[in-house]
Amino acid sequence: MVYLLQDDWICPTVHLSGTLGGMTELRTTAQRITDTQRLLETAQSGWLSTAGAGGRAHLIACTAWWHDGEVWVATRGGTRTARNLRSTHHARLALGSTEDATLLDLEAEDITPAAQRPAIAEGYHAAAGWDPREEGPDWVFVRFRPTRIQAYRGYEETPDSDVLRDGRWLD
Repeated sequence: MVYLLQDDWICPTVHLSGTLGGMTELRTTAQRITDTQRLLETAQSGWLSTAGAGGRAHLIACTAWWHDGEVWVATRGGTRTARNLRSTHHARLALGSTEDATLLDLEAEDITPAAQRPAIAEGYHAAAGWDPREEGPDWVFVRFRPTRIQAYRGYEETPDSDVLRDGRWLD
């Protein structure tokens, strides 16, 4: 057990090392990009965080689908999530676990009723295993453009964890 000093409090935590999952050394940025792209190729369950104009955070569980360099999420059109995205356009998506995290900063580019996106609905269904159109007419697809992606396994990979910045994969 390692104790981390966080501002004015001490947090006990399990120390994660570069040996996680059989790794013996830290991954390079190129390897983290490859691992991240491989992760994004399949639909992922994760946590989507948004905030309204007042800054109050809101978090939902969701399924995210990576398609042609964009992230697609389905939600109901009248939810706080959809309202926040219409207002601020900003979101953060967390995938993976605390030991192997991928964090995506996203800009909502489009919010469209699921029924108006049949090709996206078919692809989303194939990847995620469900079709939002079957859930009711109030479901929408949100198309996100990633602006920053961080990927790290353990605390040692936290510094310089960016693999995508300003919408571009790093070298």
